[in-house]
Amino acid sequence: MPAWITQKDLELPINYRSAAQRTAERGFHTSFVHRASDDFYEVLGVKKDASAPEIKKAYYQLAKKYHPDANKDPGAKDKFLKIQEAYDTLSDASKRQSYDQYGSADPMEGMGGGPGAGFSGFGGMDDILSQMFGGAFSGRGGHGHGFTSQGEDIEASITLSFMEAVNGVQKTITITPVVHCEPCGGQGAKKGAKRKTCRTCRGTGQAMFKMGGFHVQQPCPECSGEGSSISSKDKCSACQGRGRVRERKTVPIDIPAGCDSGMRVKISDMGDVPADGHGPAGDLYVKVRVLPSKTFRRKGSDIYYDLQVPLTTAILGGTLRVPTVDGDVEVNIKPGVQPGDELRLRTKGVRKVNSTGRGDQYLNLNVKLPTELTSKQRELVEQLDAELTGKPRSDPAKESTESTESTDGSEQGTKEKDGFFSRIKKDFENFKKHDDK
Repeated sequence: MPAWITQKDLELPINYRSAAQRTAERGFHTSFVHRASDDFYEVLGVKKDASAPEIKKAYYQLAKKYHPDANKDPGAKDKFLKIQEAYDTLSDASKRQSYDQYGSADPMEGMGGGPGAGFSGFGGMDDILSQMFGGAFSGRGGHGHGFTSQGEDIEASITLSFMEAVNGVQKTITITPVVHCEPCGGQGAKKGAKRKTCRTCRGTGQAMFKMGGFHVQQPCPECSGEGSSISSKDKCSACQGRGRVRERKTVPIDIPAGCDSGMRVKISDMGDVPADGHGPAGDLYVKVRVLPSKTFRRKGSDIYYDLQVPLTTAILGGTLRVPTVDGDVEVNIKPGVQPGDELRLRTKGVRKVNSTGRGDQYLNLNVKLPTELTSKQRELVEQLDAELTGKPRSDPAKESTESTESTDGSEQGTKEKDGFFSRIKKDFENFKKHDDK
């Protein structure tokens, strides 16, 4: 049993049947059924306590002697199959232990019903094992369905700028996949030389061995699944007879708009060809890495931008020019916006991959405060502060003068008040123009 297959893999649930039902189905009594084949130790001509190297040595000697291609005796083929079955069992520690204990490499086989008995209601063991191991099993002793080798997938990476990922771009990457050797056409032989049919698999490229009553089909170990071999002197010098080489290729790749870091772009059939046998090449997967932008931040298909709003625009409102991934746009700012407020520009984000939809752009408003003020600007701010908070002005003389003027009459006071706010608005507008410059 290969290392990748454990006895547990074959432990499937079975339907319960009574002893009478099992007897009726088998057509014979329920006592222990001994194997019809000869003792495996006697087949190989070794003792029961023989070591693994002794078993291997005996097997090679007998296999060479009774191989059907070397021995034309009518009974050589059956003898060779018995030798192969004995070695398959005794060369595997777990199967040998089971054989020593139950007289069979498969404990279920010695309990009656033959291989696969009791596995009813599941479409048969052939179907179950075919689903588990890709159709390489046959429970009736015949040839399995076989399988096609698949080349390995390969990976590469590519780095894009922020705007290249947003808009999509065509790039080229360099890869070195395994390909068929061009001078020998993947055959591994020099021009004019001929490959010899493998004597082990007789050109099929597949070898069969028995596992617990089931025949397992795998690539022939002698020819690596090729079905033929070639002598050393006739090997292709370019690939040393392997029929495979690594080739440097430049591959164009279309990056779709909206691609983001971590995404992978698949290019079919651009991976390695199968190392053994024949079959389609694997695929190429290109992992994308996107450099950050100095202007924007991205979350999925949405774009985020920090908009600096002048103090006067935050108070009085106005229009600001804002960058987007499609170019600059004019945005209206309402009077009285606060630091941290957020504006949303619909469909100004990134295009969604494999979709016609787009994300949005979000503007995070940061109110920009002046760091230095002229004396006039400071006076205006102090006047505004006094009006908004009701606090007295810092200059008592001016406050006294304004108080006296405001008591001269209601009409004069109202006129003075209107003039003050008009002056404040005018001065702030001038201050805004100066600040914008």
